Amino acid sequence: MQILKPALPVLAGMCCLALGPGVMGIYGFFVEPLSKEFNVGVAQLNVGPVALLLVPAILGNWIGKMADRLSIRNILMVGVTLGMLSLVGITQASTLWLVALGFLSFSLGLTLYGPVVINGLMVKLYQGREARALAIVAIGISLASAILPPLVGTLLENYGWRFALQSVAAGALLVLWLAILIGIPKGVALAPHIEKVAVVKSFYRSKAFWLIGLCVALALNVAIVLAVCYPPLFANKGYTMVDAGWFLALAGISGLVGKSCLAWLGDGVSHHAKWLAAAMLALQSAGLGILFFAGDTMQMIPAMLLLGFSGGAFIPMHPYLNSRYFDSGIISQVNGAQMPMFLPFGLVGAPIAGYAFDQTGSYDMVLIALAATLCLAALLVLGLPKQEN
Repeated sequence: MQILKPALPVLAGMCCLALGPGVMGIYGFFVEPLSKEFNVGVAQLNVGPVALLLVPAILGNWIGKMADRLSIRNILMVGVTLGMLSLVGITQASTLWLVALGFLSFSLGLTLYGPVVINGLMVKLYQGREARALAIVAIGISLASAILPPLVGTLLENYGWRFALQSVAAGALLVLWLAILIGIPKGVALAPHIEKVAVVKSFYRSKAFWLIGLCVALALNVAIVLAVCYPPLFANKGYTMVDAGWFLALAGISGLVGKSCLAWLGDGVSHHAKWLAAAMLALQSAGLGILFFAGDTMQMIPAMLLLGFSGGAFIPMHPYLNSRYFDSGIISQVNGAQMPMFLPFGLVGAPIAGYAFDQTGSYDMVLIALAATLCLAALLVLGLPKQEN
């Protein structure tokens, strides 16, 4: 797999996704410490990831328009600064309400430097090579999944949750500032030529717009629920937080392989994009089935490998599928306009998973529900019409 030319923007985008969405892979590690410190249940803390859907749902379309018309570099710099300083602020919080406010602020920052902006930039910069560009930047999430969980698990065991979060935020801020300043070109985004309201608004009347949005909404919420549930799920099976970190690292490495395969195959099979997406969803559902029955480490490993591979390969599918049906000049707006569809499922998914754990002491029923959700998402994507480009 060759690096795209120019290479710097795609590498900078990789860093943004690694230390943006990739950071959510460690959310579950902080659930138990926060639960003990503020004396609240898991269900309440599982509401946190809802902010990651609420903010894009409300502001995604507006941010998408900004990314299609304004300097992406400036948008990214504001986002990473707000996001990482918010995480540092959380470590100074004395009440759960202040933690919630800090996480909401982090979610706003993440929306400004996350997939809506980064993926839109990749589609504009690398037209005709979208699959490779999107897969390479998404590899950042896999790298974060391989590196951050063991690191955070070790920091938590030895120094506590406040120091662990401070360390991650400070390091991420430095890396992101350097990546954006070096790798993202100055100036306005590349496609301000799409100005007619009729062209911009026409995507709302497209069947593909709704099917892609609903499919990705279901799959994304499965990923969010899993990110929250993994550490307590492993603990429930008798593993330590350090063990959990290594399991997630294994999934992250497998996800890197999945994204690499998409980068290699995606542009060559672009006319069969919906079948590729459905296959990844089906494999992920199978991985959840293996995880449900896993009783020892030798069974956990193939489950995490399959979940990592298929889940990793699906991460770039949102902008990739949109690039098959919509003009690159409005791609950020399309991505952002679909964000409200993510919200209804996000409002109920993680809190219900936490409630199920509080009531039953396990995530067994949650795993079954998530597998069924992925099957439904696969059926939706298979309903996509014939591609227009």
